[in-house]
Amino acid sequence: MKRILSLIAMSIMTLTAMADEAKAPVFITAGQSNADGRVYNTELPDYLDNGYRYLHFANVTSSSTGLFSQRTFEPGGRWAFCDVTNYYLEQALGRDFYAVKCTYGGTAIAPDVTAAKLPVWYADAEWLKEHNAYRGQDITQEAYKNNNSLAKSLTEGFRDLAATTLSQIAQGYDVKAIMWHQGESDRNAADRYYVNFKTLISYLRQAIYDVTGDEADLTLPFIFGTISHSSTQYNATVEKAQLQVAKDVENVYYIDMSDAGLRSDNLHFDAAWTEYLGRRMYNKLIELQLVSGQALDIQKPKTDSNTDIEVQAERSWDFTRPWSDESKSKLEADDSWAALSQWGYRYSGSWQTPTELQTSTGYKFPETEGLFFKANANRATINPGKNIGLYAGGIYLIVPKVKPGQYITIESVTAKSSAERGVTYDTMYEQYLDCIQGGVASYKQQKNVWWYRDTFTEPQDMYFCIIGGGVFITKVMVSDASPIAVNAIRQQGAGGSSSANQHYYDLQGRSYSHLPTASGIYINEGHKFLVANQ
Repeated sequence: MKRILSLIAMSIMTLTAMADEAKAPVFITAGQSNADGRVYNTELPDYLDNGYRYLHFANVTSSSTGLFSQRTFEPGGRWAFCDVTNYYLEQALGRDFYAVKCTYGGTAIAPDVTAAKLPVWYADAEWLKEHNAYRGQDITQEAYKNNNSLAKSLTEGFRDLAATTLSQIAQGYDVKAIMWHQGESDRNAADRYYVNFKTLISYLRQAIYDVTGDEADLTLPFIFGTISHSSTQYNATVEKAQLQVAKDVENVYYIDMSDAGLRSDNLHFDAAWTEYLGRRMYNKLIELQLVSGQALDIQKPKTDSNTDIEVQAERSWDFTRPWSDESKSKLEADDSWAALSQWGYRYSGSWQTPTELQTSTGYKFPETEGLFFKANANRATINPGKNIGLYAGGIYLIVPKVKPGQYITIESVTAKSSAERGVTYDTMYEQYLDCIQGGVASYKQQKNVWWYRDTFTEPQDMYFCIIGGGVFITKVMVSDASPIAVNAIRQQGAGGSSSANQHYYDLQGRSYSHLPTASGIYINEGHKFLVANQ
C-alpha cells in the first residue's frame, strides 16, 4: 500500500512539473538607467538585428494598457541587458514568452534624495497608502505630486497585463524571476538602503502573489547586478547593503559587476558589459532551473583601446536636441521639404554648390548653421530633434575651415540593410585626413573620427560622403583634442582601409615623420617606442 501511495505521489509531482513547464514563462526587469538601457542601437549586437520571434514585450513604466507588443530597435533608440537575456531565452524556450519592464533612469528607492521631477521605488506600506502609480505625469505639479510610485507602476502594470492578456493564455502563465539593477541614486541614503531594498523585494513578491495566487511567488527569484566601482555614483555602503540582502533574504541572488567597464559618462555600462550582464542573467536563470537550456560560456570583456573621452568642442552640432518651433513650422509650411512620416522631411531639390540647409524662401535653420551640403535631388532629410538623413549618391556633408591638427567627429546611425553603410571622406581628401575610428562602410558605426594632419598649414573645407545607402547623422563636432584615446596606428587610405606608413604616433594620435625627441610613448607599424629624457 505504501508503495502504491508513493507511486501516486510521484505521479502527481511529475504531472505538476509538466504542467508548470507548459505554462507561458514571464520575466520582469526593473530598476534605474542601467536596467533601462543606455547603449545606443548603433552598438546593438548583430544577433538582435532581426528582433524576436516569440517574445511578447510590455513596458509599464508610464502607461498600463494590459497589452503586450513587439520589442523593436529603432534608430536613435537604446538597449539594455534584458534585451540580451531575452534573446537567449528565446533560443532556449523556442516558444512564446512574456517580458515585463519597468525602468526609469536616475531613480532611487528612498523618496527624498533625487530631483523632485523623478518618481521613486519606495515601498513602505504607510507611504504607499498615500501615493499612486507613476504614469508619466509631471509630478512637480500639485495635482500629481503623489503619482510618483514606480513600485506601483510595476505591480499595477503587471496586474493589468494579467487581467487582460496573461489570464487568456490557455495553458496558463508562470512568473519566473525579477531581474534588477539600481542603487546609484541611493548613495545619499545609503544607510537606509538595506531596509528599503528588503521592503521593496517583499512588496513586489506579495503584489505578484496577490495576482497569481501562486505561493511560490512569495519567494520569487530576484536577481540583481551590483554597481561598477568605476562609477562616479558608486557607494560602498549601498553595495554592502545589497550583498547583505542577498545573504539574508531567501531566493535573492547577485551578479558581481564591480569591475564593469563604463561609457564616457562614467555612469553607465558600455556595450560589451551590458551584453555581459545580459548573458550572466540568463546563466543565472539556467542555474536556478527556471529555464531548461545550455549555460553560456562567458568571458569578461576586454577594455577597448579606443575609448570615449570628454573634449572641449571648437564647433559642434547636435541634431538630437529639440529644434525651435520656428524651424519646425518653416519645415511644415515649405512644399520643397515633403513630410515623410517618421523619417521627417525630404528635400525635393538639389544643391549644386555647397549650401546651408534652408527653406525655399531662404530661411536658414539655426540648428545646422555653419554646416554645408551639396546634393542631387531627393538626397537629404531633416528629422527635427533626431537626425539629418543623407542618402548615398551625390550628397556631401561639408565641414568648413578645419584647422591643421584638429579632429572631426561625425556620429551616425545607419538604416537597416543587408549592405554595410557608413560615413567616409571623399577620396580627394585622403591627403589631408587620417581616420582614427569608423569612416568605413561598417553597419551601425556610431562614432567616426578623423584628424586633419598637422603637416599642413592652412584651414581646409572637408567633404564627407556616404557609403552603401541611407545614413542618419546625429552629431558633428570639430575639436582641438582627440575625442577618443588612441593607442594604435591610425587607419590610412580611402574609406579607412589600412596601409603601411612611416609615421610615428603618440598616444593622443598626433603624427610625426620621424621618432620625436620629446619623452613619451610612440607607435609605428604596431611597435611601441619609449623615449625617456633625463
